[in-house]
Parts: sequence; structure tokens; C-alpha cells
Amino acid sequence: MPYPIDVAMSGAVSLGPDVVCDGFLLACKARVQTHIHIDHMANFATSKGFQDILLSDATHRLLCLEWDADLPYRSNLRVLSEGSPHPVRGSVVTLLSSGHMLGAVQVQVELEDGRRVGYSGDFQWPLNEVMRVDALVLDSTYGSPASVREYSQAEAETHFLELMHRKLARGAIHIFAHRGTLHRALQILTGNVDAPFLASRRLCREVDLYRSFGYAVHRLLAVDSPEGTDARHAGHFIWFYGTGDARPVEVREGATISLSAYLARPDDPVIEYSERAYGVALSNHADFNGTLEYVKATGARFVVTDNSRGGKGYELALEVKCRLGIQAQPSSNFETREWGRGPLNSHG
Repeated sequence: MPYPIDVAMSGAVSLGPDVVCDGFLLACKARVQTHIHIDHMANFATSKGFQDILLSDATHRLLCLEWDADLPYRSNLRVLSEGSPHPVRGSVVTLLSSGHMLGAVQVQVELEDGRRVGYSGDFQWPLNEVMRVDALVLDSTYGSPASVREYSQAEAETHFLELMHRKLARGAIHIFAHRGTLHRALQILTGNVDAPFLASRRLCREVDLYRSFGYAVHRLLAVDSPEGTDARHAGHFIWFYGTGDARPVEVREGATISLSAYLARPDDPVIEYSERAYGVALSNHADFNGTLEYVKATGARFVVTDNSRGGKGYELALEVKCRLGIQAQPSSNFETREWGRGPLNSHG
């Protein structure tokens, strides 16, 4: 019998007839929201009107904080405890942490016939607990053999902290990062640097929520508060810019550091663009080797690589087949001469 899993052109990940992840499919009773990064939020407003939305407590609270004032009052948003099975028609959904950011989850669905299918979501490696499935939809963000980091994330953190100390000795630092990575940077710097932390009022509220989930991070000063204004005038501060914050067209004082593994060198976590501009490869994504290790840990016998995010679906499917001996192919929203195009439901 076929495995009913695929990824639609919109990026919606279908796991059987009842459940879709990070997108909207009208036939599915429930949508699982794996986390709140924007590339996983497609058609969320539509889902609110037609589906039950299953998510972790942290993701629910982050969404309520920023996305929509009616979310706290909607009965179709259902918060699931990690590891607790939840019935959806003939299926059973279980969420496990993916380590990617606060609230991010792996999604395991047990179908009516007892087979288990799952979606990795964006994930970190290693993980404390990996779901066990027969068939897997796999994130392909770092799905190329070229996406191997020859340094650990602990080493990247050390380089980041060393760079921060060098640049703070000369003045201010502006840090740009996505959710998750930014909050990890705050944890690294808290207690290890001596400078005021500045941020928008929006980001200050978000960090307060992270703190309520046990993140040990320094208090942020709103940039337009009296304390924040004093710190800016003194010229010695760290200013954090997260998702949704306006970034300066011109930085007149100090250095800028972008935290991302995208286009990073495989042998060095730090890129120096100039004496005032740097990149550091802090990442909450598994690299290529970590992705293969994750597949092995799930026990999956069939893998669909998600080609709607990252663009490495075709390459990763080939590598999973060649290196692991597991049947794999890219999602049907991908077209090549080798793979053709069509629904991925013909593998048992």
C-alpha cells in the first residue's frame, strides 16, 4: 500500500488524509504548525477558518504575541503537550521537539492502518529524542554534500564570543539574526560581555516570553527608552535586530554581525566582510551530515525530500538513496528529467 505523504506547491506538507503541516489543504481536518518562521506560515489565516490547528504551547504563545489578536480566544487552536498522542479522525498526532527554536516540533502521525508517517520540520542535530516512522517528509535546507561544517556549533559559539569582545573594545555592535538564532546569541552573551543590550519594544516583549520558558538572558533595553537613549549616546552597546525589526540603511557607529550559516565557509565559522562587517555561522539547522544521521535515527524506509524550502530536495533524495540505501525522492512540486512529476504515493 502507498505512503500518503507529499509536499504541495504552496509548501503544505501532507501526512495522510487527515493532517497537513505548515500549510492549508481543505481536505485535511487539522493543521500542525511546527514553528513560526515565516516560510512555514503559508495560508495560516485560511487555516484558522477551516481547520483545527495543533501546536506546542510555546508556538501558541509566540503567535498570540505577534500575529493576531483573536488567537487567544479561538477554540480551534489546540495546544498539545510534547509526546502526548492526539486523535484527528482516523489518525493520531504526536509532537516532539525539533530543537530548531522555541516551540518547534517534529510531527509523527499514526495512520488508521497503524503505519507511522512524519515530518521533520526544521531541526537541529543532535536531538534528545527522534520520532520513529515508516515514511518521512524531510527538511532539505542543508541537503547538499557541500553543506558540511567542519567545526562544531560549540566552536562557532566560541569564535562569536571572541569576536564580540574584540569589537566591543572599539564601541557598539549591531547584531542581525532570525528567531531562535538571535535568542541563542543572547544566551551566549549573557554574563559574558559587559555592555547594555538594546532592542525594539517588539523584540523586548518577545524575549520576555522566552525568559518565561527558562531562557537565561540579560534584560533588554528598548532603544527609545531613557536608558536605551543614554546607552546609544554613550556609544557602547549591543543592538539586536530580529524578525520584523527595521534594519538600518546605514550603520554609522561600531560593527555589524550577521548570524547565519547561509553561504558560510565550511572550514571557518567567521566571515570578515570588512573591518566593520562580519558573519558568524551560528545555526539551529542540522548540516548535511546531521540530516543523514537524523534520517537513520527515524528508522524511515521511504523519504520524501521537501523541495519547497531550501531548493535541495532533488540532491538530498539522491544522497539518501546512494548513501543510506533508503528509497527516496523529492516532493511532487519538483520537476526534473530524471524524476519526472507526479504524486509520491506509489511506494509501500
